[in-house]
Amino acid sequence: MELKITDFKVFVAQANFEWVFVRIYSKDLYGTGEGGPAPGLKGMESEFRQLLIGEDAFKINRIMEKLRYATLYSGTTVYHLISAINIALYDLIGKYLNLPIYKLLGGDRTEIPVYVDAHGGKGLEAMNALHLPVNLPWIKDAEMERNRLITVNNPIHGRLSMEKWNEDYSPESYAKRAMKMKNEGYRAMKFDLDVPTPYIDLRRIRSGDLSLKDINYMADIVKAVREAVGDEVDIMFDLHWRYNLNTAIRICKSLEPYRLRWLEDPTPAIMAVSNYDELKLLTSQCSVPIETGENLYTVYQFKDLLNTGVRVWAPDIAKTGGITEGRKIAELASMYDIEFSPHNIASPIGTMAHAHVGSIANTFGFVEFHGHDVPFWNEIVKPKRKIIEDGVIKLTDDPGLGVDLDDEVMKKYWSDYDL
Repeated sequence: MELKITDFKVFVAQANFEWVFVRIYSKDLYGTGEGGPAPGLKGMESEFRQLLIGEDAFKINRIMEKLRYATLYSGTTVYHLISAINIALYDLIGKYLNLPIYKLLGGDRTEIPVYVDAHGGKGLEAMNALHLPVNLPWIKDAEMERNRLITVNNPIHGRLSMEKWNEDYSPESYAKRAMKMKNEGYRAMKFDLDVPTPYIDLRRIRSGDLSLKDINYMADIVKAVREAVGDEVDIMFDLHWRYNLNTAIRICKSLEPYRLRWLEDPTPAIMAVSNYDELKLLTSQCSVPIETGENLYTVYQFKDLLNTGVRVWAPDIAKTGGITEGRKIAELASMYDIEFSPHNIASPIGTMAHAHVGSIANTFGFVEFHGHDVPFWNEIVKPKRKIIEDGVIKLTDDPGLGVDLDDEVMKKYWSDYDL
C-alpha cells in the first residue's frame, strides 16, 4: 500500500490572525493542514514541494525526519510549516482509509472541552504575523476592540505596545462579557490582563513594571469575572510575557483569592528564546498555576520544561510539530501528571487537529478557541455544522480531520485563494 505525494500548496489567509493552510495531494485525493502564523511561509512553498513530491504519505516518520534534516532542525518559522504538513498528512491518510484521525491515533475521548478566549469587554484586534494590527472589512461589524492602541507600528503584545484605557477594560465590561460566554455554554474562559488601567504609565510598562494601583485594578477585574460566573466556571488570565519578575509575582499574589485555573506567561521567559531559570524563580513564589508553552517547539523543549514548576503545558501543535509532536508532548505530560491544554489561534482546521490530539491526552484540560468574534469562522468549512456547541467539540466518524475548507466560501473572503 502506497500513497504517493504528487503536489503541495500553501495559502495564507488574513483573518483575526494569519491562517496558514497547506494541501498535500496524492492525485485527486488531498489532505489539508494548518500552521501557525509566521512571516514568509508562502515563500517556502516551492522548496518544500521539492522535498515532498514522490514521498509515500504513509511514511510520516520518514517525512518528518527529512524535513528536519533539510532545514537543519531549525525551529520557529520553519516549524510552523512543518506542523501544517504533518497535520495535512494525517488528514490525507485518514481520508484514504476512511477513518477519523483520533481513531488512527487510538483515541477514545470524543467530547473535547473548549475554553473561549474572550480578551476583555470585547474581542482582540486582528493582527498579522508580526503582531501588528490590521483593519479588515468584516471587523466593523464584529464585537472587537478598536480604541486601545495609540500606535499601529508596534506589536500588539509586549512592553513596546502603547495603549490607553477605555471602558472595554473596566471590571464591569469584563463581567458582562464573562456572563455572555457562560450563557453560551462555556465552562472555561480566558481573558487578557495585560491591558491598560486608568493609571497606566507607559514609562513603567517599558520596563515591565506596574504601580500598586495598576495591580489593584487588575485584581478588581479578576474579582468581577469570578463573581459574575461563580465557581462552576474555570477562569484564566493571560499576561503575554509583559512583566518583569517582581511585578509578575506581585500580580500573582494579588490574584490568589480568586482561584484561577492558571495565569499565562507573566514574564518573557518563553518567547523566541527561552529562559527556563526565570520560570523557576516565578513558580517558586507564585501559588497560582503558571501556564506556558505556545512558543516552544517539539517534545525536546517541553522535556526541558519539566523542572521549572510550570503546571500547565500549552503547546500549539500548529507550531510545535503537528500531530506527531502533539502526541509526544501529551504523553510526556501524562507521565508527570501535568495538565495538557493546547494553545490554539487557528481556523477550524487547526482547531480540529488539536481536538484529535486531545482525544489521546490522559491529562487533557481544554483546547483554546480564539475565533469567537470572527463571523465566518464556522462558515469556511464543510460539512456545515457548528463545530463548538456548549463549550465542547464532538469528534465524529468523518474521515481525517472531520472538516475541510469550503473552496467557494474561501474565495468569497479571499479572492486570491488557491489551494
